Amino acid sequence: MRTLLKRASAAIFLGGAMLAQQAPTVVLPTTNHGVSETLFNMALQQSLTGGNAATMPFEATEMVQKHGPLVEDLGSGDGATINTPVSNPAVETAPAIAFNAVSGTSFEGPGLGMTGFTVLGAPPDPTLAVGPNHIVAWVNSQYAIFDKAGNTLLPGNGFVTGNTVFAGTGNGCETTNRGDPILQYDRLADRWILSQFAFSVNSSGNPIAPYLQCFAVSTTNNPLGTYFRYSVTFSSTAPSGFNDYGKLGVWPDAYYTTYNIFQGSPAGGNSGAALCASDRTNMLLGNAAATLCAPITFYAGGAALLPADLDGTTLPTTLAQGGIVMRQSTAPALRMLKLKPDFTNNTITATDGFGGAAGTFINLNVGAVNRACNGGGGTCVAQPGTPTLLDTLGDRLMYRLEYRNRGGVDSLLVSQAVDPDGAGARSSAVRWYEIRSPFAAVPTIFQNATFDPGAAGDRWMSSMAMDKMGNIMMGYSFVNAGTGVKPSIRVTGRLRTDVRNQMQAETNVFTGTGSQTVRSNGAALTRWGDYTTMQVDPANDCTFWYINQYLATDGVFNWRTRISSFKFNGCN
Repeated sequence: MRTLLKRASAAIFLGGAMLAQQAPTVVLPTTNHGVSETLFNMALQQSLTGGNAATMPFEATEMVQKHGPLVEDLGSGDGATINTPVSNPAVETAPAIAFNAVSGTSFEGPGLGMTGFTVLGAPPDPTLAVGPNHIVAWVNSQYAIFDKAGNTLLPGNGFVTGNTVFAGTGNGCETTNRGDPILQYDRLADRWILSQFAFSVNSSGNPIAPYLQCFAVSTTNNPLGTYFRYSVTFSSTAPSGFNDYGKLGVWPDAYYTTYNIFQGSPAGGNSGAALCASDRTNMLLGNAAATLCAPITFYAGGAALLPADLDGTTLPTTLAQGGIVMRQSTAPALRMLKLKPDFTNNTITATDGFGGAAGTFINLNVGAVNRACNGGGGTCVAQPGTPTLLDTLGDRLMYRLEYRNRGGVDSLLVSQAVDPDGAGARSSAVRWYEIRSPFAAVPTIFQNATFDPGAAGDRWMSSMAMDKMGNIMMGYSFVNAGTGVKPSIRVTGRLRTDVRNQMQAETNVFTGTGSQTVRSNGAALTRWGDYTTMQVDPANDCTFWYINQYLATDGVFNWRTRISSFKFNGCN
């Protein structure tokens, strides 16, 4: 039976600060489901049988978000034990340097650009992971495996349903295919991690328990091979509940995950965020593994936190503080916590990393920030030829929170959608940040800038990464209703030696030829993805790979995705 999936992605602050009394670690049941058959053979069987429609719960409909108000403290932040000096942002409207990265391969990702693909819902949530020889790309709710020339490697039409690898688990990971996918390539282990959530819905389309997060970890470096499967069960008892908007970061001591939690069954109001760590060592071995979460009500403010994700093979300068998680605040600030799991004693702490109480954080003052849509952070991006506006998700940081240790210099990269002209007619530009020394007593906001070339058009849904030389690439969606440019894909970047706070001129990756319009019932389809993904190729640590969506014709539920690569001259 195809049902309406009601998504919950925004977060509500529960009226207090993040600082709270000590509380016990939440140990989530984590079930080991053994080893799968090879993905190649499962895909072959699926291609021969035509797939299993019963595992496709989406109908061609919008996955509705519960955009509740984002209410939080407006000061420097109760609970903050460390405050950084204010870093006033630069605004770049006229890039002075030409884009000097070289474009490489570009090909269609999962979507209507692939033969036999059926769009089952919107948005696609495009994400990818890159290994030495493969690219895995996943959307709602199929994924494909490519070589680096763009050739598909799975049998049939080259893609499989997202739940294929979970066949035989006997729970919702096998029987539903809900999406919200995240892919990672664990470079330190030379393994692949695939993850999506699973749940049922009631007659009204609301998520109901059991709520699961499904993980598959490859047994070898071949993404076409076999996988260890795990499912993590979230309690349906408030304040726990539905695990929405899951994000995954690879770190040497754990796989860190963050979720927005919507309490009860059926899923109700937001009750905070779940900040969790899964036992990476044992998951790589296929052993029993624990998932530990800090108490959910500690850090409700803002929610939509991101876990830091390691790029390169150089370890963080310290592992003593654990993994980093971050969110944005209307303070305005970025707020950073450190998660420290102990899988021997089944405990985890969420603190500032310097002995602060549970829930304390580092407050990174970023100067004036006005979220996209004149501070609303919601739906306001205009398109040519239609009154339908697109959602910016400007109320959160955009995936990924990339970490790299380059010669002892630790950097975090992250971005968000901001309003470029306040109450003016324009809607969204991209604010990007580089935070250095995140493990120091007082981290530094090394770069803090808004990219708004020409002071025209709208840019949103961004993702960033840094190569081994310290060069940065950033991709995003672009539209200009005034000049007739329909939603397209663009990138910009900067060399390590470029002037601080400046990107080079943007370049067009792929021009969309369709605007997203209205459904058959006349309702506007506003969703335009929850995230895109920029990754760095581990084969040379220089090539950037980016996936984003576009439309070929005006309409709804007709999205396509494009995968493209770029590399700066001088990085070898």
